[in-house]
Amino acid sequence: MPNQETITSATALGRPMGAAFGRPFPRQGPVEHCSHVQCWEPEPLILGDSTLGARSSNPDNGTLIAQLRPEPLHAMRKYRSQSVPTDRWANIEPFVLDAVALVAPACAYLAERLMVAVTPYVDWVVHINGMQKVANVFHPVLIRRYISRDDLHLKDKTLRDYRSFLLRISEVVLPDEGPIEFAPLNGQSVTAPYTDLEMNLLETWALGQSTALRRRGAGAVLALGAGAGLDPWEMQQLRRSDVLVDRDGALVDVQGGRPRSVPVLERWEQLLIDSLADVPDDAWVLGGEDRKATYNFVTPFINHTDFGNEPKPVPTRMRATWITTHLAGGTHVGELMAAGGLRKPEHLVTSLRHIPTMDASEHRRRILAEAREVR
Repeated sequence: MPNQETITSATALGRPMGAAFGRPFPRQGPVEHCSHVQCWEPEPLILGDSTLGARSSNPDNGTLIAQLRPEPLHAMRKYRSQSVPTDRWANIEPFVLDAVALVAPACAYLAERLMVAVTPYVDWVVHINGMQKVANVFHPVLIRRYISRDDLHLKDKTLRDYRSFLLRISEVVLPDEGPIEFAPLNGQSVTAPYTDLEMNLLETWALGQSTALRRRGAGAVLALGAGAGLDPWEMQQLRRSDVLVDRDGALVDVQGGRPRSVPVLERWEQLLIDSLADVPDDAWVLGGEDRKATYNFVTPFINHTDFGNEPKPVPTRMRATWITTHLAGGTHVGELMAAGGLRKPEHLVTSLRHIPTMDASEHRRRILAEAREVR
């Protein structure tokens, strides 16, 4: 098995922005049980002179432009679809491999999940719809049509994962295509903020766990998610010494993902302080010293807690609640983006629809104006 392979793609297909690389999945990323230190390569692939679907491992012919790690490369090459006939897979395999390689996965798990999502989609576009193997295969309109099909028989979570993967490739190969509207895949978005009543119920969930260990973990997850806007990977990279408490409140020094300092909302300060009582400074906030560093254990931990009539605790919804709380309170956009590790003000604009008391258009203008001030 070679240690590297060259993947080439057409210059006209565009390239991903560097800010999207070199970090684990973003907080709304689709890999629920993967928390590798690096899911994507630090830099995107530099694009060459061939068409999407061409592959070369000969550096002497001038097409050596990027190298994949052995683990994702092996996962991609060994993949065989169970649903696509052999002859059709042979026709689209190079195209699929290049499309996946173009977004530069850095771990085997991510590479395999990309192959699982992209292969049936490309088969549908090329063999069922008769399109040529060109960049427009990943047009957002086609992705929307595919995800909206009635015969996919996939769970909403899986459809959201596939949509996220395909749109990531689309943003790379068709950078000039603007975003389009997608219908919600279920009745409750995983990024919709909780209501005040739901947050009260979740606080009861955290405090009502049957063991002290579960109460400590549930309290920390809720306080860090709803009180500081951290995602699971960031939560499990924290040690007790990263949470500073003084007369001004609690401050979290985020170490994973996008390093930053985040003040904890006053409502959740005491819950966080109580959850970290008696935890040594050098100990992890969540999990023991023998935990697996590359595994997302926050979601499995939540799934094994005691439940009542409260809504399901979802870290992405906790973070969305943190964002909308700051927006409703008039926090300056520059400060909120810095505290949340956000790079685009559009991420905040999409949260306005969850605040019915706000004039969305007016606040959208304010957010974009304040964002320009800090650029």
